[in-house]
Amino acid sequence: MAGARAAPGESGALPDWFVRKKNRPNLIVNRWVPIALVGAPVLVLFGIVVYPTVWMFYHAFQNTNMMRLFRGNWSYVGWENFHTVLTSERFWDSVQHLVQYLVFGAGLQVLLATVLALTLYEVVKRDWLRVLFLIILVLPMMLPPSIVGVLWKFLLTPSNGAINAALLHFGLIGEHIEWFNAGVSLWSIIIADIWNWTALPLLIIYSGRVSLPPAVYEAARVDGASGWLVLRRITLPMLKEVIAIAFIIRFMDAFKFVDLVYVMTSGGPAQTSELPTYIAFQRGIREFEVSEAAAYAIIIFAFSAILIIAFLRYLKKVLKAQGIA
Repeated sequence: MAGARAAPGESGALPDWFVRKKNRPNLIVNRWVPIALVGAPVLVLFGIVVYPTVWMFYHAFQNTNMMRLFRGNWSYVGWENFHTVLTSERFWDSVQHLVQYLVFGAGLQVLLATVLALTLYEVVKRDWLRVLFLIILVLPMMLPPSIVGVLWKFLLTPSNGAINAALLHFGLIGEHIEWFNAGVSLWSIIIADIWNWTALPLLIIYSGRVSLPPAVYEAARVDGASGWLVLRRITLPMLKEVIAIAFIIRFMDAFKFVDLVYVMTSGGPAQTSELPTYIAFQRGIREFEVSEAAAYAIIIFAFSAILIIAFLRYLKKVLKAQGIA
């Protein structure tokens, strides 16, 4: 019969166009293509993340320095490196500096970003003007932190820096501020970091505000709600998760904060602007104490993971209480 289906083993079992396509060399049907596309990134990830992490954990329990590393004659010392770090006054001073940075650095960035994002959306009515302001505000984030450090080091120069000159001109101070003295140097780093990275939470929070449903605000206007009431009862509660995400991102960045410290103050004077990650950098790269630097890195990772998990659980609890999560 002309319309009968051919047996599976016969050549007519498949259409001619499919047989020709299957037998022709084609990247789409070649089984090595997906293996290469998936395998290459996995190998790269293993080489730059997994292997260095395992290597770091291994040497954290050894007495490795740079000379022993090249000679291969290190030995197992157990938890000695962790004991050295956790009993170091220098480490706990740096933890206090980190808390100061998180509260007044990352916290102010998110607060300032929230104010700027809501001001841009609510006050600036023309779209092209909003885009222009966003571009201007995002420009500092495009600069490398090392360049930002050099720029602010010149701006905060005590004798002839632009910041002191402006403050004196407007009568806000009576004499030059020594921005890189003990007790003030960390604040100079925080100021530079706020200028450099406020744009990141700004973009996150602004995107969150744009995505809020307009119908809620129309209903509030119909009910005669004031602008302050809308902000306090509608906008901020609905942006709570977005603001929390912005803070978590800046919170995580604080644990790898090295470049500005290195360029602006080198941790000084007298170690008054050191952060834990900078000490790990100093011990590992500058002083060649590889095992102690690895212990610093693991402790910093453990602290950051515990704090972030606790914060996320608290946020989930709050959202669950509000019926969102």
